[in-house]
Amino acid sequence: MKEEKNTKNIDIKEYNEISAPSIYSVKQREHAEFHNCHTEQSVKDDIAFLKFIYKEKLQLSENDVNINLINQLKVISKDIYFFLKTLEYDLTPQNYIKSKYEYIRHKIPNGNPHLFYLAWNGLIKNDSFRRLLLQTFSLNRFNDILCPQNIPVVGSHMTRYRTKMVLANDMATTEEGKQRTIGRLLDDGSGLNMKEGIVWLPNEKAIPLFPQGYVPLNQAQVILIRHGKSTHESGGENPEFVGSGLWDTWEKNRRISGAKSNFLKEEGIATARELGKDFKVAVDILDGSGFPLWSWSKDLPIPVYGSESENTEQTARYFLQEAGYSNLSFNAMFGLNSQKYGALTFMHKKEVTEEAIKIFSHGNEPTPEIKARVSKMFKNRFYHYPEGETLLEADWRIAYSFIDLLNRSLGKRIMLVDHSGAIRVFEAIIRTLDFAEYSTIKEAQDSIIALCYQPGRNLRYDYLQKKEFPLRKR
Repeated sequence: MKEEKNTKNIDIKEYNEISAPSIYSVKQREHAEFHNCHTEQSVKDDIAFLKFIYKEKLQLSENDVNINLINQLKVISKDIYFFLKTLEYDLTPQNYIKSKYEYIRHKIPNGNPHLFYLAWNGLIKNDSFRRLLLQTFSLNRFNDILCPQNIPVVGSHMTRYRTKMVLANDMATTEEGKQRTIGRLLDDGSGLNMKEGIVWLPNEKAIPLFPQGYVPLNQAQVILIRHGKSTHESGGENPEFVGSGLWDTWEKNRRISGAKSNFLKEEGIATARELGKDFKVAVDILDGSGFPLWSWSKDLPIPVYGSESENTEQTARYFLQEAGYSNLSFNAMFGLNSQKYGALTFMHKKEVTEEAIKIFSHGNEPTPEIKARVSKMFKNRFYHYPEGETLLEADWRIAYSFIDLLNRSLGKRIMLVDHSGAIRVFEAIIRTLDFAEYSTIKEAQDSIIALCYQPGRNLRYDYLQKKEFPLRKR
């Protein structure tokens, strides 16, 4: 009996030497679902783009494109589809990334990530595949955790701000319009009843807190800020979309940002310091009222979380130093990283897009339609960056990590520093927004957000400071 050749461990040229009837005629009907995903021209265009990125390191060439390679991509497309289809519902980002790596290593010929790139980005033309991606990486499951729609029963008294750190005026004033300074008697989750105090800030914000920096055991409280301007900026001067992989109308040739090795500019350092001075106004008032945000010491640092990018830790340190806190413990979280752009990281955006337009124009004068096609390709949340990830995967990873952090922080008041893309994911799951509603949200760098999470109740957030109500005059 003739030994069957294993196509998993052969290179492209060897694969293409296999006779067409031995593969194509057998697979033709089986992969009819993906027949429009990979055309000869689209595969050649994608390989030309990879060649621009990888130069001589890329072993594929446009001359390798024939009916056998196209059929191979259909086989891989089918495998990718069912790889995602069989994932567990409660998969963690860490396990998903491991599973994906193992899939590429063992299921793609020679573990070639370029074949994976070609197959995936052809496959996103398929409605069923896009629908599967939306189901697999849906933010709805996180909406259900943070927004259980717990409505108080009729007759309940003063329940609206149980999980709110900043009170609206109608919550913090009496019926006569006087400012309240005494809050409620609440169960802290252990059976201990404690009395809140309400402290007013110069910008007319009211904060209900317990004495001595105490946080109820059934709550996680978060002070959230955005990092300042960095060496590798995600957006241009007048961005339509900034961060999280959505490109913009840049006026400067900015580089594509990475999850690591991105430090603050001098301007970003100055922004963090100024924001820390704003925060110090609130810190001093709260300390003087006996309701400090943190009871910290040499042996009790303030817990701070952020992405693995250096600019988040830098922002946290400059911010807290100016606010009077000299001891913090920074915890870098992979799950809070911005979208992974893989081989495109730190390349110039303008150069990349101009080259892509040339490739898709096939030597002709670029038309507005071609320019729009390239723009849509990079803005497409299903588009998989070479050796990177999709925006859909990144948002799902960030949302999962955010929820996990909240549940691990019950009984604590933490600080969180992240990028604009991550913050808009937080807002999306808090407010149950869909992609069209949250994709253009851009948090300002002079804002200070306060969040309060209690399992089983809606997470609520508000601003300690915003441009419209600053804590101090600059």
